[in-house]
Amino acid sequence: GGARGGGGGGGGVAGSSCGGRCFGPEGVHGLPSPSWYAIAAAAPFFHLCIFVPLPLLLLVFVMRVQDLWAVTVAPPTVHGAEPEISLDLFRPNFFTLLQQRASGDLYLLPLVEGVLYEWLAVCIATLVRLLLYYADVDEKACPPMARYLIRGVRYAYSALFTLHIWLYCSLAMMVCCWVVLAAALDPTRFLAFGTAILTTVSAVAWWTSAMMRAARRFRAWVRTALDRMLHTRASRLAALEE
Repeated sequence: GGARGGGGGGGGVAGSSCGGRCFGPEGVHGLPSPSWYAIAAAAPFFHLCIFVPLPLLLLVFVMRVQDLWAVTVAPPTVHGAEPEISLDLFRPNFFTLLQQRASGDLYLLPLVEGVLYEWLAVCIATLVRLLLYYADVDEKACPPMARYLIRGVRYAYSALFTLHIWLYCSLAMMVCCWVVLAAALDPTRFLAFGTAILTTVSAVAWWTSAMMRAARRFRAWVRTALDRMLHTRASRLAALEE
């Protein structure tokens, strides 16, 4: 959005002062300059880097959980399927893996499978949402059905992204709880990590409570000052009327 808006605003200056070699959209012979193309391409690229690769961290974590479960406590077969490990993703024939997964020959934990489908849904929804955003559709000029569809996509993506953030925070808290438990079971390896997590949580909780107390005191001070000012003004008006 910023690349398009900045390019549209600086078109006349760039076309007149530097012959289309600046950041304006008008380049040689009225065509957009290469720098404008670069900025216009960088904006959606950075959007994709924020909303698509970051969920991969969650996917890597749950696949690690799947690996640990598959090589330690998992039975040879679960409901007639073999527990899947990360090395299965690097088979020479990837379509064979997809066929085995579709036929139920490979077993994934429900948590891993849910996160996988959620990641795919977030990626697809992000691409659709970015397409609508950079298409710069004028809702006022669209038919009512199209307006409802665009708004529905926005609301649906907001709900999906909120669910995605909630899932991230939930899994992060679960990992923190397991690290604290591991610090109690094996202090020589995990005590430093558990202490760091407890210290961070305690510091955040203390700072949050302190800021809330400061906000309440400031609100009470502002309310008292406003009441005094209104009382003074009302007294002056009453004196003038008398």
